[in-house]
Amino acid sequence: MITRKTLTGCLVGGALLVGASLFSKAQPATPTPAIRYETAIIKWDGPDKLQLITPTGTEYIRLFQTGVSLPRNIHDEEFCLNWAANRLAAEGWEPVNLQATRILMRRTVR
Repeated sequence: MITRKTLTGCLVGGALLVGASLFSKAQPATPTPAIRYETAIIKWDGPDKLQLITPTGTEYIRLFQTGVSLPRNIHDEEFCLNWAANRLAAEGWEPVNLQATRILMRRTVR
């Protein structure tokens, strides 16, 4: 048999749950706009060949023919990808995904 204390506790607890659910909100009153991004890809395509694919166009670079020299004891693939990532980072791009020969980058659309 249910005692008077148990019944009173259940009723008070139920009233508190109902009261709390009336004051809670599922979403903010004004929705925040979705952030839009544009993407770019850096692709290493050989000993010193790079492809930069951005929304404004594509660029094919033979890096070592432009005057950039490979430091001693550095692998050419990593050096070229790093050089291109730093170049796009200076324009506001940030890396999203890294693969062995590709870097996916993004920046917010204004």
